[in-house]
Amino acid sequence: MNDEYIVAHVQRKIGGNPHKCTCDCETRPINIHVHENGGEHIRWSGNNHSWMCKANFKRALKYTYLCTDTNTLHHCTSNCCLEPIPNEDHILVCPISGVQWNNETEVVRSWKLTSKCVPTITSDKRDPNMFSRNVHGVVQTTTLNIKEEACKREVKRILHLLVGSEQRRHHELEKFKIGRQTAFKHVNRYVKISKPDGVINISTILNIYISECFNRPNFLRIIHFYKDKLDIITQKIYPAIMKLWNTVKTPRQFSIDVFIPAVLYIMQRGVRVQNYQIIERIPEFDIMLPDANTLDDFNIVKSTFTQTKNSIRMCIRHLLQSHSPYELQQKLN
Repeated sequence: MNDEYIVAHVQRKIGGNPHKCTCDCETRPINIHVHENGGEHIRWSGNNHSWMCKANFKRALKYTYLCTDTNTLHHCTSNCCLEPIPNEDHILVCPISGVQWNNETEVVRSWKLTSKCVPTITSDKRDPNMFSRNVHGVVQTTTLNIKEEACKREVKRILHLLVGSEQRRHHELEKFKIGRQTAFKHVNRYVKISKPDGVINISTILNIYISECFNRPNFLRIIHFYKDKLDIITQKIYPAIMKLWNTVKTPRQFSIDVFIPAVLYIMQRGVRVQNYQIIERIPEFDIMLPDANTLDDFNIVKSTFTQTKNSIRMCIRHLLQSHSPYELQQKLN
């Protein structure tokens, strides 16, 4: 019983109006399992039998999706008939399953990254003095490098996104909401335990509530203090980011809007080799930046961010093979 027969059989059973799905279709995964009990039997939602269990489970179909509007089954394989589309990592993937087929398969935006597509590097042909002109278009006395100024503005944009944006406020409010729910659970548990004794200590309840609410540091109360410092911090760190961007080679397969967040999180602890500070540590970032595992909430793909950060560290290790720590410190600072 091959996969094509199984998909065709399930499609006949569920009926519907089969059509060729596109990226605009609303789909959901459907579990299709094959069980063996005196012969092979197919199981899917709505076709369960009491005898079907793990003991007689044989195999499952991967990458099977159901169009909710037409009940069309789409089984994604290397011979997928749908036109691939680029995803956030600049990889051509199936618009339904998000899987890349190119002699090897990778589920994108996951830890199992087996291949990467390198985006084409295009030259910047804009006006090199675009950031140096006044309202009348006249170049001011001090000209600016367009790449450095663009990098500076991108650093400021990402800092504002991670520190002072509405996404960060919403993130902190959700964190406080989860802490408050946990606090209520612990308080109710304490009250339930203390009731038989007839003594409920209000101070203990307050301690439990406050401890659980603020178990994870809440940045919302001091966000205004650091939001006013973003210009000063940007002016301080963007030259180091630009030097690192011009020095390392491997991360060029990533865009600057992913490279900058990776460097910001490296600057949380910095990079020190033999008492030489290769990348400066910024202590404020321990407080300002959100948890790295929540970057998806800020439209930063976590898998690409992690790979970029690891590539930067790898490039520094390679540079240390041809430069002394002192020489590398002078080069990057």
